[in-house]
Amino acid sequence: MAQQHRYSHHSRRALQHARHLATEYGHADQDTAHLLVGVMMSEGSLGAKVLEIYDFPVPVARVYLKRLITPQEGISYPGRTDSFTKSLELAADEAESLGSHYIGTEHMLLGITRTNLGNAIDLLKLVDMTPDQLRRRLRHVISDGHAEWSLETIRANARLSELSRRVLNAAEQLAIKLDHPVIGIGHLLVALSNERRGVTSGFLKQSGLDAERLKADVSAQDRMVFVSLESVLEEAINQAGKYGSHYLGADHILLALTLKDEGTNLLVRYDVSVDKVRRLLQKQLK
Repeated sequence: MAQQHRYSHHSRRALQHARHLATEYGHADQDTAHLLVGVMMSEGSLGAKVLEIYDFPVPVARVYLKRLITPQEGISYPGRTDSFTKSLELAADEAESLGSHYIGTEHMLLGITRTNLGNAIDLLKLVDMTPDQLRRRLRHVISDGHAEWSLETIRANARLSELSRRVLNAAEQLAIKLDHPVIGIGHLLVALSNERRGVTSGFLKQSGLDAERLKADVSAQDRMVFVSLESVLEEAINQAGKYGSHYLGADHILLALTLKDEGTNLLVRYDVSVDKVRRLLQKQLK
């Protein structure tokens, strides 16, 4: 899909949930109801928070979704209805009209409410909600300044090297794969330790990183791994400027982890010698 690279972390999770729901229930195609429930299941997203006020629990929504469409045997990769595709096109249009660098779950819901096509309206009726009511609620929340933090903001405002782009993409994909509500510094550290094309993996290994324990804690949803990486990326941009680089590199990102309290706490927890990895990076960058 042309807009795929602009989706926020939460929107990517919503799309993943929509596909899994259709597969689980034997639905040949994903329709707007799958997308609606997918947004509801994306814990922490702005769209899910807006829908929470309507007293429509996810387990109940799933039961009704399952009954909406006659199941079929052997559905391994469901398609998409025209209404599903149209809703995503309208979501992109909504994001653009609002000046957003990313397509969030709030834009997905706005896309759904701009058309009466698809079966999402059937789910909304169950809680006496009309598309217009949901749309007005979304507009009110957005006008109040609420938004989903997204890596797209960084991608739009920083010149990323190939390696730093690979690292951020890997951190995001790991969070999506594990269905984690945020992309945290734990996901980032795993991605830096796995990236073999640059120096970060080797420097972390030399400095004592217990990679297996880190990965186990990330999979177990340890609280520390969910600490926001926003301030770390801001510091990485500062470090890139300090060293006269036109690009934000993976080495700048790891250096930033050694300079922020939340980063050093994480590194120490997994046996990394912060001073050593910092010296190695500073020597490399000079």
